[in-house]
Amino acid sequence: MKMKIKMKIQTLLLTTSILLVPLITQAKVSKIGNQLGVAQTINIPLRGNSMKKVLRRYGKAKRISWSKGKVTKKWPRITRWEYARFTVYFEKQRVIHTVVH
Repeated sequence: MKMKIKMKIQTLLLTTSILLVPLITQAKVSKIGNQLGVAQTINIPLRGNSMKKVLRRYGKAKRISWSKGKVTKKWPRITRWEYARFTVYFEKQRVIHTVVH
């Protein structure tokens, strides 16, 4: 009985590790013309991070801009912080999107 449980656990661990390896080792491959390139992995702010956390971790942005127009509950202010390698978009005080240049 103990042997069967041990075998099931080993099988489960092996299956899980095989399934997780592709998630950990993925890279984006781009084709431009007839050349292939692998995108570099860079550390970027994640969705939901606060402005304070982004400022502490990445420092002051090279350029900051705000949405124009009337700010309402339905249309909140969108702020854009531009860094050398990426741009971060905030809705109110939270990251909603990050674009890598």
